[in-house]
Amino acid sequence: MANSPKHTFSELPDKLGSLFSKMSSSVKPRGKDAELLMPRHSDTQTSRVPKGIEQMGIKSQQGDIHAYKTGRGPLVLLVHGWGGGAHQFFPLMLGLAQCGFTALSFDHMGHGLSEKKAATLKQFILTTNHLLDFATRKSPEGLYAIIAHSTGCVAVANGIEKLVREKPLFLIAPVFNYPQHYRNVLKKLKLGSKLESHYLEEFKKNYKSQYQKYELATKLEKYADLTVIAHDKNDNENSAEDSIQFCATHPLTRLLITTDYDHLRIINSESVWQELKSHLNYEDTSINFMDQFHGK
Repeated sequence: MANSPKHTFSELPDKLGSLFSKMSSSVKPRGKDAELLMPRHSDTQTSRVPKGIEQMGIKSQQGDIHAYKTGRGPLVLLVHGWGGGAHQFFPLMLGLAQCGFTALSFDHMGHGLSEKKAATLKQFILTTNHLLDFATRKSPEGLYAIIAHSTGCVAVANGIEKLVREKPLFLIAPVFNYPQHYRNVLKKLKLGSKLESHYLEEFKKNYKSQYQKYELATKLEKYADLTVIAHDKNDNENSAEDSIQFCATHPLTRLLITTDYDHLRIINSESVWQELKSHLNYEDTSINFMDQFHGK
């Protein structure tokens, strides 16, 4: 047991509202803007759900959330990033269950099997807050720890402080440089140079007023002593150098740098698994994490 301790568009529309203002608004974008804010289905479809993981629906004011749960014991909440999904955490969840934890993951809006609505940053934060509250209220042993990946880390750090405070945080490939991350997302969507330039210009005009308040480095400071950051040197979406810099100025934050993975493969790496167990005060080395990939 645990010790309690993210269509190519051929032309620019005549009138496009500010993408970034929509990213910090609860208003659902329409047309091409909405499509930009929702990852392609092929990017977010779930994998086969392993035996032992229960699917469940959670109602919220923002919409219907599809979630996955396994195990018994103190609850660990797992939060994915833009373009990802709860399925990315299935191996970790099975491992956590073997270690005496309850593992709960969910699909953000516009991702996986959750309600198909624009996946704005504010929406990420609102949905994460709902799950933080749900986990705190519904788990008999309470919310014990939080694991997040990429933009999911930003959502967690901007979560309701009383629900996050004093919880061990394990952040994987976090987004410390959102402007660069935003540019990377646009390139990944292959919008074409004209539309990409438009959105970049809108972003630049609105960054300070609309987004800067969500920056991870600032929000994470108050949780630095309970945080572990794992980042791979080969991450071509979020630079590991940003994580290194944060930890250099916040020495109480533990940093795990790997060199054998990338932005995604690090999530279910043996390196992350061993560091995670340590962070959760679980030292039983008999749990073979790689068994989770083979259904043993």
